[in-house]
Amino acid sequence: MRGLSVLSAAGVFAFILILLNEVMAHPMWGDIGETPTTVDFATTLFNDWAIATLVLGLLLAMAMIGASYLVRDERLINLLWDIGDEEE
Repeated sequence: MRGLSVLSAAGVFAFILILLNEVMAHPMWGDIGETPTTVDFATTLFNDWAIATLVLGLLLAMAMIGASYLVRDERLINLLWDIGDEEE
């Protein structure tokens, strides 16, 4: 089972490297072979894609709020422990 876990982690890592290589080599970044800098990426993200970045941020914020709501534990014993009262 441990071998399968290591194999899947290596596969995911290889997939990310291939995906990153394909994105960096895409012609939308300019001349072929020219890789974008972090300044170019930031300029594109916050100037050309400002609305999409804002919408994505709002969706991620809603997901985090929903996850924190689902994680909280409202069993009676935990609520009593939180307020410091002992059930007798």
